Amino acid sequence: MADLIRHSLHHDELQRAVLSGTAHGAHSPWRRVIVRKVALRHVVQTQAIWHTETTAVTRNYPTADAVVDELADVPFRNAHVELRSTTIEARVTKRGKLLVSRRSEANIQSLAHDRLRDRPIPEDAAFLEVLGVSHDGVVKPTAQRKYRQINEFIRILDSTLKGEPASTGALRVLDLGCGNAYLTFAIVHYLRENAVSCSVTGVDRDAEAISRNNQRTQRLGWQDQLRFAPSLIEQYVPTENPDLVIALHACDTATDDVLALAVTHDVRYLLASPCCHHDLQRQLRPRTMPTAFRDLARDGVLKEQLGDVLTDALRASMLRMVGYKVDVFAFVPVEHPPRNNLIRAIRTPGHADGNAETSVRALTGMFNVRPRLAKLLQNRLPQGLLSDADPEPTEPPTEMRSKA
Repeated sequence: MADLIRHSLHHDELQRAVLSGTAHGAHSPWRRVIVRKVALRHVVQTQAIWHTETTAVTRNYPTADAVVDELADVPFRNAHVELRSTTIEARVTKRGKLLVSRRSEANIQSLAHDRLRDRPIPEDAAFLEVLGVSHDGVVKPTAQRKYRQINEFIRILDSTLKGEPASTGALRVLDLGCGNAYLTFAIVHYLRENAVSCSVTGVDRDAEAISRNNQRTQRLGWQDQLRFAPSLIEQYVPTENPDLVIALHACDTATDDVLALAVTHDVRYLLASPCCHHDLQRQLRPRTMPTAFRDLARDGVLKEQLGDVLTDALRASMLRMVGYKVDVFAFVPVEHPPRNNLIRAIRTPGHADGNAETSVRALTGMFNVRPRLAKLLQNRLPQGLLSDADPEPTEPPTEMRSKA
């Protein structure tokens, strides 16, 4: 397969190559790569769009050799190559044999840079203009990063909802700590475009932001589907059980409040991006940890990173304990700053993970921490879950429990 890929990407008539799957017995984070030629400022380069199960990263290379070098160690199982007059299909069997077929076929594609970009939210979407992200149907240069983030989130939402049984009635969505509500408006746009009936509520403690967002809703004529309400996350009580709860960068234990609300109301889908994991970071004390692990929290930067990982690992495990299928991944391309992980949970009644309880007991006992989520979900978690940890530390300040 490697020789076929190398030859195809150097071929003068290459239009597009799609490499996918993983060879039997091999492992790779990449599920698919799309390679083609693009014209950037009148200079032809080779573009590759790298897909994992949840993200897509676009990279441009000055030569085909640079792409080949990166692809050399990726064990793809399938290849679809389009030359100007020929299409090549190849696959590697379980026994490692390469099967190749060719057929005559005209494949003429544009070198325009934007042609293959996967953008579920187009630049001329009306809400982008209302939110100041675009002007005259074009995203502003200063808003490109926000635009990419919006599209990445909608891709994840799309993959989360697809394949799941259809909801009866309107899909009820709750965005906690919505702030300027870029994602809230994007969700409504996405659901409207896909003919999904919805009732979406954005909640934030900033009364000015809430007023501004409601005015924008009126401008778009979406007031029958979207509304905003002022409230702290921990004080908000939904009038109806939501189907989907999202929270982008709910600060510190505000994320725990979001997760607890979702579990308490048996929410079907949960998408939460945590940040500022101060609660467990404050609880990490090298002197109370096993000697072999003390260096993990001796230096400030390592202690901070350990607190980040430990917090979200415990959150994921507790969600699994109460019947959610959970995965944690980056929801923006890797070139963006850290702390853009996303916890995705889908409720699967009757499928609680028994190993998750063992993990929670081991981690809280080893590091002597008491995650806030365990306290919030104490009526749904086994009694004495944190009995091996030291007495509960002083409660952290609650003022910073939602993002601005």
